[in-house]
Amino acid sequence: MKSVNQLLASAHNLPAVETVEAVPVSAETTAVVNALFRKLRGIFPAWRQAWPSTEALNAAKEEWIQGFAAQGIRSLEQIEFGIQNCRKAQKPFAPSVGEFIAMCRPSPECLGMPSAMEAWIEVLMGTYSHEAVRLAARATGLFDLRGARPDDKGLRQRFERHYAVILLRAQVGLPVEAVILSEIDQERRKTELQRADEHADRQVQARMIQQGIPADGAQARELLMATLGKRSIS
Repeated sequence: MKSVNQLLASAHNLPAVETVEAVPVSAETTAVVNALFRKLRGIFPAWRQAWPSTEALNAAKEEWIQGFAAQGIRSLEQIEFGIQNCRKAQKPFAPSVGEFIAMCRPSPECLGMPSAMEAWIEVLMGTYSHEAVRLAARATGLFDLRGARPDDKGLRQRFERHYAVILLRAQVGLPVEAVILSEIDQERRKTELQRADEHADRQVQARMIQQGIPADGAQARELLMATLGKRSIS
């Protein structure tokens, strides 16, 4: 049987390994991560299932530092929030880095923000319980939202996308006021005539759907042929 080294030497068709630049680790970061893992080992009695040896523990610390950097976990407040959620987890096994990062991100309610569904209802009513809702509404387009229907799926998805970006900024401790400025500016640059045309087009399409009139050209032609009692129009 060939050894591992022999197998690797003969495997000329293996794809190149993509190298990822390591994040520089300061002494302060090392101290924070060491303190974090001490707390995790105190919270989760079965932590050895995840880190059975000193080598595995050190490798996990390096991986967690890389994960924190990639996912925007940069403050002690975020890590402390994750630790608090670990204490509430009521399970013996330590979380993975991805699970812990999710625990570091407070829900909208924890930040004093409404949920995405509640925020959508607020913008339809024109009332904002939080600055984040108002900013997401501005980024979506106040003119569009003025005449929006609750079941306007496309507009709701657009709003929720902006709201999710603002929520993520708030979760990582960034100011929400600086969000999506380019899209807001683009909305401002639209002329009143452009916005009126877009609004009129949406209203016409909505009426056509309500009256059963197809908006697609091919479907309209079929309907016309059926009305005339013909199979084709020469």
